Amino acid sequence: MNSQTERTRLAWRRTILAVLVVAGVGSIHLALAGLLHLAVLAGVVALIGCVPAAYRLNTLRQAHPVPTWEPAMLTVVGCLLALSVLVNP
Repeated sequence: MNSQTERTRLAWRRTILAVLVVAGVGSIHLALAGLLHLAVLAGVVALIGCVPAAYRLNTLRQAHPVPTWEPAMLTVVGCLLALSVLVNP
């Protein structure tokens, strides 16, 4: 695999991870402060923000197929983020 393609894929992964982590921390902080509606809004905006990065990552994956755990991990992270916001009122 081309090293430039691999670096690009890793950069998009880091972008998605950073957006989800910042949104998760912000959502939990807002939920604990009693602003549940803003916590949900922050989570929705973060997921919308991840769509272009996920689309680009999917395009790169189809161009150079490599087995990866990424879709499963993103699903687990999303579920844990939603669960953490719902459990901590």
